[in-house]
Amino acid sequence: MIGINIYINQATQKSLIQAAALNEMSIEELASSLLRESIQERFGEISNSETQAEYPINPLGEMRPYSYLADPSEPAISPDDWEINQDF
Repeated sequence: MIGINIYINQATQKSLIQAAALNEMSIEELASSLLRESIQERFGEISNSETQAEYPINPLGEMRPYSYLADPSEPAISPDDWEINQDF
């Protein structure tokens, strides 16, 4: 996300605040959606192929955390190791 300061006049600020209240959303969300829509209308559909090329695919994206791979009935420590540690 990029933070951008944009100057808008008082009347536009009031309209933006009222529209955000009517839509029950934050001003930032409304402004972002308005900018996104106006950019797409003015410049056409922007493909995501450029942004996909910037970031490599996460190889761990489809994997689950290791805690879900354990069997709940399986003890965390083997019985032999448990007995060894009980002696100390």
